[in-house]
Amino acid sequence: MRLLLDNCVDIHAKQLFAGHEIEHVLDRGWDGLINGKLIVTAAEGGFQVLVTVDKNLRYQQNLERMPLSVLELDVLKNRMEELRRVAPFIPRALEQTIRFRFVSIKPDGTIECLAERVPGG
Repeated sequence: MRLLLDNCVDIHAKQLFAGHEIEHVLDRGWDGLINGKLIVTAAEGGFQVLVTVDKNLRYQQNLERMPLSVLELDVLKNRMEELRRVAPFIPRALEQTIRFRFVSIKPDGTIECLAERVPGG
């Protein structure tokens, strides 16, 4: 799966996504793009999932119309020790991005899924 780490995600978090093609917005020079523009640019660039720690994105975007899925890592702080706590749940959450446009991993491993994809949509 092709994944893009949002600007708000520690660049070292790439290591948590073994087995996937993972880039950070800095790798692409897209660090000046925010939310809607970044989502569209990432989708046009062939990315399937945007990984973020931005808890507001779900309220700022029309989830039903997003051209790619978003994986929210619901952590208190954007630090590697916090991100590592949700790492065991990442594979299961990424599986859900095939069916849902927005998936969130809670610190306790609970996975919240929103905006189910409809066949052909």
